[in-house]
Amino acid sequence: MAPSLPGLRPERLTLWLLLLALSTLFLCSFDKGYFYRHGIHDWNTVHNLVIAENLSPDHNFRLFVGRRQEPGGAPAYDMYSRFPVGGYALIKLAILPFGNDLSARILAARMLMLLLFSVAALLAFHSLARITSHRWVALAATLAAFSSLYMLFYGDAVFNEMSMDLFAVMLVFHGMV
Repeated sequence: MAPSLPGLRPERLTLWLLLLALSTLFLCSFDKGYFYRHGIHDWNTVHNLVIAENLSPDHNFRLFVGRRQEPGGAPAYDMYSRFPVGGYALIKLAILPFGNDLSARILAARMLMLLLFSVAALLAFHSLARITSHRWVALAATLAAFSSLYMLFYGDAVFNEMSMDLFAVMLVFHGMV
């Protein structure tokens, strides 16, 4: 009889392989506490971090990117409320414990995005495994879909339209399956 590892039953091997693949996202990201990509990736990260940072009861939970003084002394806000407040609140919760350490805040927000991306991949895998009744097909399809250039490029971008939305869609899809 061949030796077996605890929890490594043949029907769970595909899940362990997916978890191993997803763990590389986190292992290769601990030095990403700075803006390392140019263009839309970094712009979206800065933009969403600013909105999350500004989200507070002092400002009546307004979603804004800037504030200035009107001639009469009243504050005027540059509003940006294109997306629901939940995503910004989630980012705020991730960066809140790190005070004024910008590098740690960026890293925490990126880890949150990678966590949402990874959970979306797990939900897709479980849904496909149920639909196809074949875990190896589900693993291959999930790895093919979640390892594309754009998925990996934007997977850690602090952006409402990538990891958060992907997680939400996969959660609904998993619920439907």
